[in-house]
Amino acid sequence: MSNHRATYARLTRATGLLVLASASLAGVAMADADVAASATSVGTYSYQTLDYPGSSQTIFWGINDFGELGGQYAINGGTAHAMVYRHGHFELLDPAALGTYFSAAGGPNDLGVTYGAYADASGTQHGFVLRGNHFETVDFPGHLNSNVDGINEFGTILGVYWDADGAFHGILRRGHGWDTPFDVTGAAETYPLGINDLGESIGYWDTNPKAPVPHGFYRDANGKITTLDVPNAGSTVAFAINDVGQIAGYYWTGTGQIHAFVKTQGKFQTLDVPGAADTLATTINNFGVVSGEYIDAAGQQHGFIATPKPADH
Repeated sequence: MSNHRATYARLTRATGLLVLASASLAGVAMADADVAASATSVGTYSYQTLDYPGSSQTIFWGINDFGELGGQYAINGGTAHAMVYRHGHFELLDPAALGTYFSAAGGPNDLGVTYGAYADASGTQHGFVLRGNHFETVDFPGHLNSNVDGINEFGTILGVYWDADGAFHGILRRGHGWDTPFDVTGAAETYPLGINDLGESIGYWDTNPKAPVPHGFYRDANGKITTLDVPNAGSTVAFAINDVGQIAGYYWTGTGQIHAFVKTQGKFQTLDVPGAADTLATTINNFGVVSGEYIDAAGQQHGFIATPKPADH
């Protein structure tokens, strides 16, 4: 996994699934105060750190309504492996099927289906879906690399593919092999990251893969795409959408700091794990519980869960 304190980079084939590596965003002209005014930060969440035992990197890519999580971990900066967290315990996710190279998991959804990506010995990346004990590799025909970035309870797969040029493109799969590629109009690359049971999806796009400045997007169930950005932020990545329309993700300030956000009924709320250097929200369930990763002052990556507090009356 690329270091978040390193030079800005887009979603990398080396890590494969979902994460933007960055530390600063050169050339962004904006004031942090302007962003703060647009995405307010108030004490409405309680935060919990949750790390795979002994890991130097824990990242969550999915949370369902039962509080089960999927993600990846790495020991001492080594290769990332897929894992899930259920009933208070971490479990490796089918290492026999995923192999010993890179892997990462999203989900599980409320039906217990997990998904994600893994790399083979050649470095080629494949998506996967795991239903109970049934493991299925997901490749998008005619393309070099594939990820599965989401699957809803109706079986619709949200994915991404890329070829030798390294540019990402979105794709939806309904049923067996009914694939619908899509891109944001005018974008050089489009990376979808989350889908809900209504068929709405979100992600990011940019116009220059060599020097990307990502913007979020929202795609409705009919395929209409609109840009989604935190007001006044230099860059925005929309990462997850739940069934009530809340969207979670993260954005950059002018100083290069990364803050998580939740958008609810058109309003943006900033989330920062207390004491973190950077906070990245990557998933949200239907109760508004958010998870993802945060970076501490030493550059270590930790998983977190942010739970909304009851409103004061």
